[in-house]
Amino acid sequence: MTVQLLHTNGLEFTDLAIGECYDKGCYLDTEKRDNRIKKVALKHKHSSVLEFTNFIFQIEASTKVLLEMTRHRMANYACKSSRFTLNKSEIVFESTGDHEIDLLLQLWKGQIESMIREGKSNELTSLMLPQAYQYRWTVQFNARSLKNFLDLRLASSAHFQIREVSEEMYNCIPDDMKYIFSNVAESS
Repeated sequence: MTVQLLHTNGLEFTDLAIGECYDKGCYLDTEKRDNRIKKVALKHKHSSVLEFTNFIFQIEASTKVLLEMTRHRMANYACKSSRFTLNKSEIVFESTGDHEIDLLLQLWKGQIESMIREGKSNELTSLMLPQAYQYRWTVQFNARSLKNFLDLRLASSAHFQIREVSEEMYNCIPDDMKYIFSNVAESS
């Protein structure tokens, strides 16, 4: 499992949105900007202005995590296609932490690799991939949606693999922007 923050447009556009709402312009001073965002978006819960700040992550994790993530519809996804790439790279399954299941997954990996060697099409072979199969995708969240995602997926009741990915996503957020998500980090 790997998570990388590819891009964020910062908080300037969130501040611009707040300034637009109150006809006050935007602050060039980051301390004033951050205080206004804390007051308006967090304290007074005018969180729609957070939708002007975006985060783009590249993630490699299990199909299980991908399926869980796509339940968050306020995000954009671009995913590696097993239909076109299955025979072009190594097949990797995420560890479950359970020795017996991981052993069975390795046996199943051998079966899938055998199908590829025999010339079975990716279209058919990809139907045999378990949820432990590691995909790579790029996902874009706005800050409001990311806040909601982290609130749900950092919870102790979340599946352990998506919780690990969520922790890594949170860790990738620049320190000067983490205050937007401080309540979700504290609640997990």
